[in-house]
Amino acid sequence: MAALDFANLKIDKVDDLVSALEDELGGVSTKWWNANKSVVAGYLRSLAEATMQTRLALANGQIPPEAADMIMRNQQQAFDQTLQFTKFMTLVLAQQLLDAAFRVIGWVIYNKTGVNLAPSLVQPTGGTPTT
Repeated sequence: MAALDFANLKIDKVDDLVSALEDELGGVSTKWWNANKSVVAGYLRSLAEATMQTRLALANGQIPPEAADMIMRNQQQAFDQTLQFTKFMTLVLAQQLLDAAFRVIGWVIYNKTGVNLAPSLVQPTGGTPTT
């Protein structure tokens, strides 16, 4: 999926806008997923392995029930932190998607009118944007 050339983005129809938005949002989502998919999977895999090792150690009499209980409570807290991290990262993705959508729309408006309604997202290289 090629990146949009915002400076030369010429959109005259709603279908073209929808297509540009789909391309940009798809690219943002894919980039986010590729960056985060292994992180959460790694956390969950590690917690699952630790839980299995704790259960096995308890069953084999290598640790007392009190130690197993403490270890399992710590693992539960780690799991809760993983859930919180996942929720936070989902909010990060939502913000990135909103920024991407308004960046495309901002560039369409800028390229049509020369007026920059979103200077934090639309940053032309030549000249000072009109606000």
